[in-house]
Amino acid sequence: MGVMWGGIALAISLWPGLPAVDLAPAMELDAPARDQWRGQVVAPLAQGADRALHRASGVLVTPMAAAPERPRLDLVATLVEGDSLARMLARAGVGPGDTARALSAIAAAVPPADIAPGTRFAITLGQHAAPGQPRPLEHLAFRARFDLDLALTRAGDGFALARHSLPVDATPLRIRGVAGPSLYRAARASGAPMQAIQQFLAAIDAHLSLDEVRPGDTFDMVVGYKRSAGGAVEVGDLLYAAIESGGRAKKQLLRWGGDGQLFDASAMAEQRAAQALIMPVAGARITSGYGWRFHPILGFGRMHSGTDLAAPYGSPVYAVADGVVSFVGPHGGHGNYIRLEHGGAIGTGYGHLSRFAVQQGLRVRAGQVIGYVGSTGLSTGPHLHYEVFRGGASIDPMSVHFTVRAGVDKKELAAFRARLAQVLAVKPGAALAPLRDKI
Repeated sequence: MGVMWGGIALAISLWPGLPAVDLAPAMELDAPARDQWRGQVVAPLAQGADRALHRASGVLVTPMAAAPERPRLDLVATLVEGDSLARMLARAGVGPGDTARALSAIAAAVPPADIAPGTRFAITLGQHAAPGQPRPLEHLAFRARFDLDLALTRAGDGFALARHSLPVDATPLRIRGVAGPSLYRAARASGAPMQAIQQFLAAIDAHLSLDEVRPGDTFDMVVGYKRSAGGAVEVGDLLYAAIESGGRAKKQLLRWGGDGQLFDASAMAEQRAAQALIMPVAGARITSGYGWRFHPILGFGRMHSGTDLAAPYGSPVYAVADGVVSFVGPHGGHGNYIRLEHGGAIGTGYGHLSRFAVQQGLRVRAGQVIGYVGSTGLSTGPHLHYEVFRGGASIDPMSVHFTVRAGVDKKELAAFRARLAQVLAVKPGAALAPLRDKI
């Protein structure tokens, strides 16, 4: 079957198996017919025509020698991770000269390298001074810090820097709620920040064990919290954590000291000193003492440099005295191992741990949880391998009595109690009150 379309004869077969479509010109097209045909092809449609015939280029259309440009451009650029401020400005169209002068002006307020990734920059570029030249930077504004906005405005060949300090409210965020079957879900439902929930659960589990938190118990947390007048929010560390049952505190933990650790409020208040044989695991049973023994795994006799204390898997392991963590990590047959230095050439070691609660270099206090009982390394079951060293040589742990000093001196205790009272005076939700009422 033959049809005519746009001055072209098309031979189209309607039955399968016949020869392919045959396209052949029916006749030579004159100028009006050619314009009509061109008006119905795809090219004019790309120009936005609803009916291509009306948008086809005609003889009256002539190319422009030059197009007018906008007198200014307003755009927003974001500093991404691993990028530099200079590269970001260059991609936005800022010339090398303006970039160097802008960085110099910004450095007078904050180091450009300290500007956080994700910072957004409002940029205004002026009109080209000459063809081929970059647009001049007229204005640049961004949040340099949580509490500081900066703005650069062109002034001659350089830039004038304007600083705008933002008022900040640092009222801590206090959240109280009732635990259900899941303490985590209850904390999430209360609106607590995820970072605070993670710290809270870790702190409670280290000092009380999450298994001891019952449905109906009250959880209480206070978190560092800052809000600026610009709308930014910054969640800090957990300052206070507590579990209450029947109106009485089962455990109260307060962040205290230069190391920023969480300390048990009741233990800090005790004032006593005694020479005692301290066991690093509560209720543990001695299964192997210090001295020569037949190794149950290696199958031959050798020196056992510590005491094995059997305890349920995951039981907390406590520091037997104040000290500094000198080693945390795998230690041969001891598996996961912690070494503490207590001064006076005395050290203690804790092996076969399932996990750690401290890190190297941290200062710990007597009774602080440092890890949990496990069965790593050469071990036949969950237990703690406990060692004591004097002058670098191992000695019988059961022969050493440490001087235990629970709590702090009276001056520090007064400061601790004052800080605890200050934290407890924070009202739940006070940090979320309208900022205009506080600043």
